[in-house]
Amino acid sequence: MINILIMDDGTEKVSRIQSVLTGMCMVPSKNIEVARSLNSGRRKLAEKFYDLLILDLVLPVNDDDEVEPMKSEGFIDELHRIGRLKKPIYVIGLSQYEEKVVANHQIFDSKLWKLIHYDLKKNDWELILQNAIESILSTKEQLLNSIKEQNKYDIGIICALSEEFEQMKIASALNWKKVNVEGFSNDFYATEMRTELGHTLRIIAGRNNMAGMQAASVMASCMYSLFYVHSIFMTGICAGFKKDDKDDTIDFGDIFIAESEYDYGRGKLDNKDELKKEYKGIECNFELKTKMNTFIEEKHPETLINAALESKNLNLMRKNPLIHFKPGACGSYVVANQDFMNKLIETNRKLRGLDMEGYGLYMASHILGKKSLMIKCVSDFADSNKGDKYHKMCSYSSAWFLFEYLKYTY
Repeated sequence: MINILIMDDGTEKVSRIQSVLTGMCMVPSKNIEVARSLNSGRRKLAEKFYDLLILDLVLPVNDDDEVEPMKSEGFIDELHRIGRLKKPIYVIGLSQYEEKVVANHQIFDSKLWKLIHYDLKKNDWELILQNAIESILSTKEQLLNSIKEQNKYDIGIICALSEEFEQMKIASALNWKKVNVEGFSNDFYATEMRTELGHTLRIIAGRNNMAGMQAASVMASCMYSLFYVHSIFMTGICAGFKKDDKDDTIDFGDIFIAESEYDYGRGKLDNKDELKKEYKGIECNFELKTKMNTFIEEKHPETLINAALESKNLNLMRKNPLIHFKPGACGSYVVANQDFMNKLIETNRKLRGLDMEGYGLYMASHILGKKSLMIKCVSDFADSNKGDKYHKMCSYSSAWFLFEYLKYTY
């Protein structure tokens, strides 16, 4: 919507201008402000940006002062040249003194502004004002759409930690450029990728620089808002659940895709200091789930990962990884306790991954009606043997898997 400032000390004139703006031009009254002097107008223009300024050519310096000659003319030049005032998109001079209109007409024309004669007995100025507002609204809409298109990306990627983020960029084999967002300290990088179907994906990636579902949720919400992405993916490392069943094992380097996520710290603490946990999870987006299953069934990416790892001297397992598209558990603290893992898997025998971000990512996308999918790689089993030996390999593998999926699917 349009924001308008009227700088005029004439009560009847201001009232009529407001009537035209709210009636003929359908501008809400809350979007129209009035300044009765040059200094009160200066204060408003210094604090706020207005789309349109309607300016009387004869104004006092301060409210209730007498008019001083040439002060208003000086303000026109000040508004055009001095940076301390937020210059409106358009300025319309509206004066009831015809000699002032004649004397200043060339000044307004040189600045591509409009100066018109206000006559109580005529209404031609009303049509000029209406046309100006329609033009401003059209220009503003086109400008906002242009800015939105420049800032719009198809896919968002989040990594929690720097090591995951760096391996994500390496695995992509794409050229990334840093994107600075005013007022936001996190790092963002952008790139474009050509898919197998001939489409070009605009991708924006960010890192939290910290682990945790809260950080992931905030980052996802910001990326949906700032970059208008339709889907966000997360790559990196996670823990896996060991099982005794030889037909359903999990190993280092296996890919874990979170079919659903639940917060294992959520529940009710009773008067016996026992936590009665709530195991209700959030499902991943159904469309992304369907596309992922198609990719796995048709492309068989597990047979290709080793070659990619070999090319980077990262293959520590020497065997094809398994892909686990199963439920995951999420929490706010690092786990290095096998007994704790055993108790978690008793609640759901299908659990395969344990991480610190998935629930926050899925919660943000669920609330905002967006799409997200977490793809991580098993680097430990959250037991006393926890280490970082497989971190680089797994960070690379999960990201490589994501980019293969994007190239094949979109």
